[in-house]
Amino acid sequence: MMTSIGPLFDIHQLNEEQQNKFQFVYNELKPKYTSYLEHKLSLPLKTQVNNEEEENEWNYELHRFLRARKWNVEHTIKALEEMLQWRRDNQVDLVLEEEVTIQRATLLQKILPYMNHGYTKADHPLYMEKSGIIYVGKILSEFTTEQLLRHHVYWLEFNCRRARERSRQIGKHIESFTIVSDLHGCNMEIRKIFPPFRQSLYIDNNYYPERLGQMIFINPPTVFPILWNLVKPWLDPVTKSKIVVIKKGPETTNTLLQYIDVEHLPLEYGGNCQSCPTAPDCIRVYDWNKEDTKEKSKKN
Repeated sequence: MMTSIGPLFDIHQLNEEQQNKFQFVYNELKPKYTSYLEHKLSLPLKTQVNNEEEENEWNYELHRFLRARKWNVEHTIKALEEMLQWRRDNQVDLVLEEEVTIQRATLLQKILPYMNHGYTKADHPLYMEKSGIIYVGKILSEFTTEQLLRHHVYWLEFNCRRARERSRQIGKHIESFTIVSDLHGCNMEIRKIFPPFRQSLYIDNNYYPERLGQMIFINPPTVFPILWNLVKPWLDPVTKSKIVVIKKGPETTNTLLQYIDVEHLPLEYGGNCQSCPTAPDCIRVYDWNKEDTKEKSKKN
């Protein structure tokens, strides 16, 4: 059923056993969720909280956690309790309105070129980044691990909001997003940021399960198998099953177009996006050499 808050969660999509487990988890966590919602309502948020929408999203959240925990009721309750406490402790509901975090996101976009770029054919919010040309030294000198993780939470919350907005637009529930990572130029130096990357995976698995729709790696370099073997043990089997690696060559565009409509794909990957303010260069690459030259001239 479609409403102004988006499609309502329908418990009847579940079989009888699943409905019973869902209802049990819902009843067990009702006091803690009510307490958490009161906490959220007390926050100085610019966007007004809609109780009916929050309740609907909570039902979808329960369903995601139950799926992620293979319908084990005990594990699901524990995981949801930890998630609610984590959100409280880390003021997660304020992250999208934190001026300092928004400013850091702008800086990070210069260090790691990225763009929230339309939607996939499955209506997942699409995020694209040029991971291979990340300025590793710059990211380590400009950001602490805590700041990088805060940005990761900001990114997750932003795309969760995009999914929620898309649900309202099309009248179908959307809860996951798709990532396209261009690895062209990637080298072994990227290992220096693996520790915060591993911590971000912990956040994904424990507090945002079932949110990844697809992870597509394109233009993998010759060092990719080595890097992949380092990262692979940190990924759970479900996440691994959602990863697609496209080799360099003409098949890149054809494969991307299986997932993404041509108007949602940047020109450089074979699409014809014209909606970006920066099109045809949708994912802008910042010229740090120019910045360094400016700094040198100031000093002189």
